[in-house]
Amino acid sequence: MTMPEALAFPSPEPSLAAELDLESLREAARAAQSALVALPCEPGRIVRVEACPGAGKTQTIIDRHLNRPLAPRQGRAVVSFTKAAAAEIAQRCVREGRPELATYPHFIGTFDSFVWTHVVRPHIKPRPGRRWRRLESWNDHPKARQEGVSLEDFHFSLNSKQGVRIANPQWKNPPYWLNRDPDRAQRALYKAGQRISELWAEGFMAGDQLRDIALYMLTSEERGPGIAAFLASRFTEVIVDESQDLSSEDRSILRLLSGRDVPMLTVGDPDQRIYGFRETPATSASPVASTQASAPDLRLSHNWRSTQIICDLAQTLRPSGNRADIAVGDHRREDTPVLLLRTSGSRLARVLLPFEEEADRLGIRDPAQRMVLAYQRATLASAFTKVKDEPPSTQLGALVWATAILRSPGVERKQRESAEKIFSETIRRHWLGDVDVPEAEHLERHGLTTLELRTASRLLLHTLPSLDEPAGEWSRESFRSLSVLPMGHVRTAVAKRSFPCDQAKKAKPAFGLVGSATQERNQARTSRSNTIHGVKGEQFDAVLVHAPDDLIGTWASGQQTSIGDEAAEVLRVYYVAATRARRLLAFAVDQDQVPHLQKYLTAQNVPVEVR
Repeated sequence: MTMPEALAFPSPEPSLAAELDLESLREAARAAQSALVALPCEPGRIVRVEACPGAGKTQTIIDRHLNRPLAPRQGRAVVSFTKAAAAEIAQRCVREGRPELATYPHFIGTFDSFVWTHVVRPHIKPRPGRRWRRLESWNDHPKARQEGVSLEDFHFSLNSKQGVRIANPQWKNPPYWLNRDPDRAQRALYKAGQRISELWAEGFMAGDQLRDIALYMLTSEERGPGIAAFLASRFTEVIVDESQDLSSEDRSILRLLSGRDVPMLTVGDPDQRIYGFRETPATSASPVASTQASAPDLRLSHNWRSTQIICDLAQTLRPSGNRADIAVGDHRREDTPVLLLRTSGSRLARVLLPFEEEADRLGIRDPAQRMVLAYQRATLASAFTKVKDEPPSTQLGALVWATAILRSPGVERKQRESAEKIFSETIRRHWLGDVDVPEAEHLERHGLTTLELRTASRLLLHTLPSLDEPAGEWSRESFRSLSVLPMGHVRTAVAKRSFPCDQAKKAKPAFGLVGSATQERNQARTSRSNTIHGVKGEQFDAVLVHAPDDLIGTWASGQQTSIGDEAAEVLRVYYVAATRARRLLAFAVDQDQVPHLQKYLTAQNVPVEVR
């Protein structure tokens, strides 16, 4: 018997069926997140979770910290690789009305601070008349930077007597002037070896030395068991976020702790492992690092961030060969194609206007949500600030460079941080004298606070003259601006005269010391810019990526799973770049390479539009 036509249940409208399908996908995504919250973490092995970009893994880790029970009188360690991520976790605890979860007996912080606080500092032997101090980077110590070169520019080998990497400096990425001035390069190598030995003797260490000491202690039968026993009694579990960023030494540290019954849970995305340059060419600092790949205990493959088109594009860059992630966010169904914008060579500036016109069409008008990415800072500098990649070595040139950077909205974060450091050192040198120790120690010595220094820096930026003024006059006016800054109880500045200025440059605009003759930006360039490494972990509505020719050759070959380590890392870098985008993804591609890439992406069913 057939049902009367009036009582028949019609099929759902396509839009309703799609909504029902979307909700089922979201339920599956939430179930995977709930599984991470509930995942058991037991001593003796590292529990491993893989999570795609936009999976909400950091928020899920926070949910685990807020909701998963702890053993009596124990805390939880939540470790990440950036201060920003750690601050986000701590702030969420406060917003949720659980501020106690951000304090003892819990730990929330970076991997380096975790190793320093719980492995090295309590157990390292003191030196007579000296105290051990950890630096976030050698760039934080003025003595570690000379003539535009920093100790961060070198790899060091193990010193057999000290047992830490402070010997035989080698360039990480040889500077552009290396071949033109080999004598200067040799002097820089010699000075780097001399300077790191001096700073080590004074009690300073940075990341590599910190790991060397930690591994020495953990492999020692005298100290290792006691350190691990303390951590196991303090923490019910140690969660490591962004675990793909672990170096071989970091993995060794975790395996040593896990092998001594410290419960470990790592969460990351192997396809975002883009810090291969951190690996020292040949060290013995990784006695138990494992390269064996194993299936994860759990995988989160639902993307709440991007459109499905962007997810499909990202899959074509994955060396792992994992399938495309499933978009489940608000932008899932948006059908904006991937833009291929024609350039000539590395001329990124010419495609900024069409990128921003498309962002305007989509209603993306906030400059903070329009990000331009490149592998190298120099590519961005030519398109945005027209400022040299690095500051000049003179004090006047460095302050002009820092002012230009801080007054340019499109510069990348690393350059901005360098500029802020120059402001700090300029103010401290002017008021307090020689800058021969890190900022915190210098301020403590003179009874000043970080807040007082930051206030003075912000005021200085607003009171320094226009960079269009002649360099000689700019030097005199900057001296006057420095001399009237509020510096707490310090009433008299040490500096008595302005910065020296080359006679031939006195009448030229100050900006000419650090860049081209004009500092005017193209009025269409309202986007922000950064290096790809500088935005890892962030997301933006619109992203434009500079795609060099060597990337296109590897990418469009379709052989991502069978390439060498170096080529695979290049793909992962651009995979990270692509997955920062929510709604609009564009690539600046040399016009000769556009047809090749267009053909490949079209064959992979990724909609593209060429302009």
